[in-house]
Amino acid sequence: MLLPYLWLSLAIVWLWLPPQAAARGLWSRFGVSAVWLALAIAHAYATGIVSVVGVVAIAVFGLLCYACSRETSRPFNILPTLAAIIFSLALMAHVVPGFSNTLIVRDAVLTPGAVPYTLYMNFDKGQIGVFLLAFGPPLIASRPEWMTMLRTALPGAVALIVVLMACALLIGQVRLAPTWPDFLPVWLWSNLLFTCAAEEALFRGVIQRQLQGPQSGMSSRSVGGLILAAIIFGAAHYAGGQWSIVLATIAGLGYGWVFWRTDRIEASILTHFLVNTAHILGFTYPALT
Repeated sequence: MLLPYLWLSLAIVWLWLPPQAAARGLWSRFGVSAVWLALAIAHAYATGIVSVVGVVAIAVFGLLCYACSRETSRPFNILPTLAAIIFSLALMAHVVPGFSNTLIVRDAVLTPGAVPYTLYMNFDKGQIGVFLLAFGPPLIASRPEWMTMLRTALPGAVALIVVLMACALLIGQVRLAPTWPDFLPVWLWSNLLFTCAAEEALFRGVIQRQLQGPQSGMSSRSVGGLILAAIIFGAAHYAGGQWSIVLATIAGLGYGWVFWRTDRIEASILTHFLVNTAHILGFTYPALT
């Protein structure tokens, strides 16, 4: 049942293949990603993960993301952008019909006193990363670009982990609880490609970018856009309660700062992933009861 998710993962990862390596014959990296995506959808349909309604939903979402990427005047671009954001939030909340995501673990108590944790492989949420990244600004395509991004992102990620976990400890949401769950490899796979890539593509790649506008450098609009995107990100974690909203907002400020400093979606994806990984490996996960 996990093979459709493998094909979907390849569709996402292939977007970062250097253009000179990908563009052989008739295929570009986007063309190859589209093939992997088509295979993922077909296999998911054959195995009951996606129904006809889900396939239609994926097609509509893809068209919306494509419409957002077109160079049109701002008034004409607002409507498809808002529609894509709302559709993304619906996919993220798993309220779009036609999907039956695969259960990995249910109500697992990872450490004493922890809230029971359930993990699904989310085929619906994975679509957000595929389409928003494919139709968004250019991704990193060279080693020097990766190194430049990492020099800024890694110190920021470490600082955010320290600040965020200190806040969580202070308010009693977590405690030090090192663990290594049996399902960790699947968790890492799912969290990187179907959680972090999707959430950062939406909240930083679309929402923060739209709110901050084309301005570079420090300005009231860039700061306000970063803060507002972080608040929206925090609000999206309402299911975890008020402290989850607060901590997610703080995390969103960190992810937004790294994204703004580097202008690279890869930086916020990596930071988000490192924060989540530090959380599950070193502290109560997802939170104390």
